[in-house]
Amino acid sequence: MNEYKGFSYYFDQIMEYIDYHDWLSFTKQYVKQDKRILDLACGSGTLAVLLSVEGFKVDGLDLSAEMIGLANDKFKAYHILNTLYTCDMSSFSLPRKYDAVTCYFDSVNHLPTIEHVKQMMNCVYEALNENGLFLFDVFSKSKYDEMDNTDISEDFDDFSYNWKIKLKKPNILTHDITIKADSFIHEIYNEYYYDLNDFIDKSKFEIIKICGDFNDDLEPEDERILVVLKKKC
Repeated sequence: MNEYKGFSYYFDQIMEYIDYHDWLSFTKQYVKQDKRILDLACGSGTLAVLLSVEGFKVDGLDLSAEMIGLANDKFKAYHILNTLYTCDMSSFSLPRKYDAVTCYFDSVNHLPTIEHVKQMMNCVYEALNENGLFLFDVFSKSKYDEMDNTDISEDFDDFSYNWKIKLKKPNILTHDITIKADSFIHEIYNEYYYDLNDFIDKSKFEIIKICGDFNDDLEPEDERILVVLKKKC
């Protein structure tokens, strides 16, 4: 798993294409606005802030101390007093329970083995209150195949970047990012394809909803699979 050292500073500008309100709306479909949420792989905290402004009580967790630092700055700017944790989403135990856990933006696909995914599921289960929900997404296999040989370059006022994506094996995408600013920053990380059946069927959760690309149904051409699970009691 990658901590995005150096990359973190430029994260929000590079990811400016994300429509966070889609994720906000999806969450609000299933979680009441006064509930407590843990946002796994919270990154720079943009979604956690939006959820907090909407009335949710949101804590965040991320592997990257740099990302947590950015999220902390946003929490302070919006006078949000909730807690941020720097730790691995496949091996965490926190002092409080949550009504829902979210893990968005294909963050599950960053876990390097199916065992890590199963460990993450167990950690989420333990973090949830009775009947708590786990909302997450993964890339579809068609999206993995489509992203092969992607090459993106963009110029900003104070930096430029190049992002190459290559399908190294049938289930592994390698991202190669070079940022040119005052100095060069080079990041390489992998994303891994997992079949949902490999870690949901024998889990301690029941399926509430599986859909694609924020639609009601799941179609073969959908790029992103969204999942809502409920903790079995």
